Amino acid sequence: MGERPKLDFSVTPSKLIGLLDLVHTLGGRIDLARISVMLQTDVDDLLPVVDAAEMFGLIKVVDGDLELTDKGREFVFSHPSKKKLMLREIIKNIEPFSTLIKLIHEEGEYHIEKLFEDLDKLKLFDEEYVDTNTLHLFILEWLLYTEIVEYNGNEKKYFKKS
Repeated sequence: MGERPKLDFSVTPSKLIGLLDLVHTLGGRIDLARISVMLQTDVDDLLPVVDAAEMFGLIKVVDGDLELTDKGREFVFSHPSKKKLMLREIIKNIEPFSTLIKLIHEEGEYHIEKLFEDLDKLKLFDEEYVDTNTLHLFILEWLLYTEIVEYNGNEKKYFKKS
């Protein structure tokens, strides 16, 4: 059984949606270097978002150009609620979300510290040391945007969606 794809912690739903909207606005196919110049950022800073969009099947990279796929065009033209549903289905198969969702659904609720410990035991991260605050914000942003689970900030617990 192969490893599930992993998402870089710097990628957020808003960055992904912004990239797809920009590619669409610029005709559906655009050179990555041109996007970098337009956004006044290094190509290296865009690569994690590009990799995520490609992993999700929303763009393909052709000779240095980013091109929307049919699924990417469907995403761009979708209502925000449909975008959430599409991303929800996509991240169910992407780490660390597939494991998180499984753990939360098995337990019903999960304290954030226990979640970090269990994820660390599963060796889901390439880095030797993972900043728990960064990981927490990353998880929160994706899981709350896609509405897969609920979160209680006072208790610092994730809950299975009722």
